[in-house]
Amino acid sequence: MASLAWASITGSFDTASKMFFFLSLFLFMSLICRPTLFKKSMRKFNVAWWAYSYPVTLLALASTRYAKEVKGKVPHIIMLTLSSLSVLVIIALLLSTAIYSKMLLPDDDPSLKLVASDPTGDRSLCRIDRLDIDSL
Repeated sequence: MASLAWASITGSFDTASKMFFFLSLFLFMSLICRPTLFKKSMRKFNVAWWAYSYPVTLLALASTRYAKEVKGKVPHIIMLTLSSLSVLVIIALLLSTAIYSKMLLPDDDPSLKLVASDPTGDRSLCRIDRLDIDSL
């Protein structure tokens, strides 16, 4: 993010932007090489997992800008790798959120009041009404 911000301030992807990019890449690689740091937090799905998508995507954007500035195979390989990783992380998060949506927003959530519109109890035809403040 720092490399993109600096490039935006100066108007070009100069030496300082490249240094910020490589610092970000170093920090990312040093964290990704130590999966035991994340073992405890990865046991149970949490909405906070979406925080992983932001730095990976910004690093992929910075690598795109770097590959555009520096011609060569290695920058393009880095760009494709980080962009693919970013897409995979977002897809995994989307699937995890869809799978664990019951855990994130259970049926007995007090902020939602579900009113069945079908007398047979079919919950597929439910609509969400506003929360009745007096019932709390």
